[in-house]
Amino acid sequence: MPEKITVSVADDALDRIDDVVTALEGGGMRVEHVLRPLGVITGSAEDTQLQALGAVTGVAAVEPQRTVQLPPPESDVQ
Repeated sequence: MPEKITVSVADDALDRIDDVVTALEGGGMRVEHVLRPLGVITGSAEDTQLQALGAVTGVAAVEPQRTVQLPPPESDVQ
């Protein structure tokens, strides 16, 4: 099952972010958003592909996306 991931682009590859996106897609990542000013690419990939995606030229890090859920306002959690 695909896992949501966030890819950080290396500072020296920011001017080539479209090439990094193409390489990630070639490695099996389904790209959803490219946040050019931040150097961040979001999407999903199989967990078996994460190591290979991290080895793509221009990639600084590949991390699973974390979700946080707050309790509803009417809950007893304080």
